[in-house]
Amino acid sequence: MIKKIFVVTILLFSSLLLSGCGLKKSATKTGGTSGANPTPTPTKPIEQTIKERPFVSLLPSADSHWLTLEIKKIIEGTSSLEYELIYFAEVEGNRIERGVSTAGSPVELASQAEFSKKILLGSASCTTGTCKYKYDEGVNEGTMTLTLSGASGKEKYESVFRIQKGKEGKEGLTTGDGVFSFVSTNFPATSVYLTISSVGVPSSLPSGVVPKTVPYGIFSSGAIKGGTVTFKTVLTTTSIYAFDGKAWSKLTTEISNGEAKATSSGQNIFILAE
Repeated sequence: MIKKIFVVTILLFSSLLLSGCGLKKSATKTGGTSGANPTPTPTKPIEQTIKERPFVSLLPSADSHWLTLEIKKIIEGTSSLEYELIYFAEVEGNRIERGVSTAGSPVELASQAEFSKKILLGSASCTTGTCKYKYDEGVNEGTMTLTLSGASGKEKYESVFRIQKGKEGKEGLTTGDGVFSFVSTNFPATSVYLTISSVGVPSSLPSGVVPKTVPYGIFSSGAIKGGTVTFKTVLTTTSIYAFDGKAWSKLTTEISNGEAKATSSGQNIFILAE
């Protein structure tokens, strides 16, 4: 009988210890979580920042193994930049996340207004000036983060991008964010096209024109053919503007059922504006 009481006592004492540890761990976790989330800084609307934003393009190679990152219109006073591209590739039948970045080592800028970098989607083994490449396959979407630093602080921009073949143009070239699409049956079937928010505009918008969305760009090693541009919107008085490499044009825009649509002929940068 004494032995049975002793065993029960030990079990009860052990349960109390375990319960106390669990409660303590939970409380610590809760406290840490609540203290680790600062109040987010409100994001300034595109109307206020469009003149300060850099223009970003990602040009895919014909085989989709390389991306050329170009950043233009870097504002004066920017001392360094960092970039990170996260994408998914197919490895042995699985979708695996890959990444390419400046790896915590900012690119120093000496009053440069432009920056260019050819980025490999894969890995390279280089010895005595010769490189062997292992390319990532099945890359068709990803995200890009760009951080510019200067005396006034840091500005961070984020974009999503999608890589598609020309034959997919009949369904729509898009970043996948549900806002922008470009439909065309005029693309060569096997040509490669990359759609991304270009962060900023390559040239100032016409006087008095106010942007209502971020700009979107379609980049390709082939030609950009005409098609139908669509923006999702709740606005009713906006127009789609398009850039052809030289100047902006106001496209004839129809708005209905929450969509603004226009026909494009050879332009590759688009923005919804008033």
